[in-house]
Amino acid sequence: MRNGPCGLRADAELDDQRDPFHSGPPLPRGLPVSYSAFCRDQWAVYQSFSAFTVGSARVGTTIARAVLHDLGGRWDAALRTCSPAAYAWNLLSRRVCERRPESGLHRLLARNEADALVLRYKLGLSPLEAGHAMGMMPADFEMLRHRALLALLPSLAR
Repeated sequence: MRNGPCGLRADAELDDQRDPFHSGPPLPRGLPVSYSAFCRDQWAVYQSFSAFTVGSARVGTTIARAVLHDLGGRWDAALRTCSPAAYAWNLLSRRVCERRPESGLHRLLARNEADALVLRYKLGLSPLEAGHAMGMMPADFEMLRHRALLALLPSLAR
């Protein structure tokens, strides 16, 4: 059992309205501290990825906030998976997919492959950071990135 700097267990409940999004809707009441910590940890990447992919900072921020808010209602289910971060990334990626323009990488590649290239080359994340965001080990992220690059080769040859 981990203890935070204030002596709170990681799964203790937060009863205040502190916002991990810095300027967004308050967190749902009574959710575990682990959810709040996850939101704080992932917010910058989720917001940047969403904004870049849909082509609008305002819409991207709205999508990232909505996904993290929805995740609060599914937090128990996320914790029962082998990777809560992968569960959350899938929610984000699908939501962004609904709003992005039909062009570019996401038209040519599988969703996760395109996401990997955006995180690595457009947002400049390291394999460790990008893998963390997508809920996978850096080596698995690198294999996904490599597979995406190989999938792009035929379209570059045209």
